[in-house]
Amino acid sequence: MSISTTAKLEALRDALAKSPDRYVLYRHLKNSSTSLLRHAILVTVHRKWSANPPHRLTELGITTYDLASTNQGLPSMAGPHAEDLLRQVWCLHLVIRSTAHLDSTPTGLDPFHFGTTVYVSQEEALELLDLIWHQPMDENKAASGFRPIIYMSFGANNSISKMRKTAFDFDPCSLDTTVATLDAQVIPQQVKLTRHADASFTYLLQQFKISVHHPENSGNAAMYATMIATLSVLRVEIYSCPENKVAKPGQIGQSSCKSAEFVVQSLMDWPTPAPPFGVQMYCWRCGSGEHAFVECPNADLECSWCAGSVQEWRRKNAGTHTQGLCANRQGYKKEKRPI
Repeated sequence: MSISTTAKLEALRDALAKSPDRYVLYRHLKNSSTSLLRHAILVTVHRKWSANPPHRLTELGITTYDLASTNQGLPSMAGPHAEDLLRQVWCLHLVIRSTAHLDSTPTGLDPFHFGTTVYVSQEEALELLDLIWHQPMDENKAASGFRPIIYMSFGANNSISKMRKTAFDFDPCSLDTTVATLDAQVIPQQVKLTRHADASFTYLLQQFKISVHHPENSGNAAMYATMIATLSVLRVEIYSCPENKVAKPGQIGQSSCKSAEFVVQSLMDWPTPAPPFGVQMYCWRCGSGEHAFVECPNADLECSWCAGSVQEWRRKNAGTHTQGLCANRQGYKKEKRPI
């Protein structure tokens, strides 16, 4: 087992910084490195913030791909439309209990298609991220150091203003174990799949004949970002053949036996098991763990602070929670009320 040190992680970070995102991801997925990179974990994070200020984190989508734990760490075929690889991706969808009501709709949350939604405290979310970013090289040897992390996001979702950083103080780019920061929105442009560096999930997945369902759910968004980047960098391997030398995505080449839609549906039919933390049932109106918001029998409850607010969006949001569960309670101390 290799030893990971701060100096080795820094050297790897400096080396990877010289390469484009597509090359870093390709090297990792193909396990073509003999350095510390072969022990890296690919982690995609997608955040969802409340629509109105002060912007608060409401959801986190996380995917992880640990090459070392699949096929004994040996290189393997990606499979049709990267199915064999994507089956090894773990998908998480965390909803922050204290802020879940901020963008509440009458129908509740958009469904998470690749796993189980869990409701967590902000502290639990931060603790999980810390655990993901600090995984030992050898669990039996503390001196072996931590495994490197390849952090991936999608476009502007990685941006963190001072206000948002204060609300949720986690910056993956600043952590010692992060050896590369990739943008899944830029990778398709780098492999010449599109000329656009700011294309949407829907547009990019359409290039692979894949439909998008509920991308506003941060868990789905994290998985879609992972799919886009993976299919982009492995496009030649997955789709190239004598009849398709330009590797245009479709049911051709190594992927001729099934459609991309079939592969994605099979991933949805085989979701990541629920993680051993948080709760799977939570009502942000009354705080009950026995029913969901859309099933709440206490529809007459409302937050008196929000009901009397000078801000229209807060008045409209008043019926989604009680005063004791209000995420804006600190703001009301500063809010100017009409005389």
